[in-house]
Amino acid sequence: MLKSHNPYNVLSEIISFENVQQMGEMIALKTLRGRYAYARYALEWLYVGLVKDLNRSNDAHHVFSDAYDLVQTAVCFLCEFVGKKLTDVYMIKNGQEITIKHATYMLVGRNIDRMRRHIARHCDLENTDAQNISVEIDYYEEKDYTEADNKIELLNLKPRDRAVLDCYMAGMTCNEIAEFLDIDRITVWRRRTRAQVKYKALFF
Repeated sequence: MLKSHNPYNVLSEIISFENVQQMGEMIALKTLRGRYAYARYALEWLYVGLVKDLNRSNDAHHVFSDAYDLVQTAVCFLCEFVGKKLTDVYMIKNGQEITIKHATYMLVGRNIDRMRRHIARHCDLENTDAQNISVEIDYYEEKDYTEADNKIELLNLKPRDRAVLDCYMAGMTCNEIAEFLDIDRITVWRRRTRAQVKYKALFF
């Protein structure tokens, strides 16, 4: 449930069965916000649904949307780490430490992307009421990110560098990325630079 105080403060607490649901909600919301900025039309139904779920969770008659599945995914994953903090190391991959927080973000992000691709494949625009399609939606639908996605895969970025790149593609600023990933701005700049170097080496 969204409260008047900063609900993201829970992410600095030790994971427990009492707060794990709110942690899952905040992580799902933050991850979806980033993806929503990048693929607005395809994810609008998820984003709106999740916000309604969080604000109406105490309503006994509220029917939770499909978006709340993202929260449940995060909660189930976090339950494995009760007694630890989100900043604790989950695993080491390619010499890089991946925290529990980043692992959860990536897990939720993969599920969001899977939902987005599913909607993109099954959305029949011919059966959609043209009067209900906004100019912004029309503009987005004309874009094709397939080539960009393929190039990103070829970069073979480390998970942390890919996370920063995903945030930039979502339209986030350096300060927003630093806060979102819980890193400093210099680290954001360094990871972006590594991605740029790899891109130039492959495509220029």
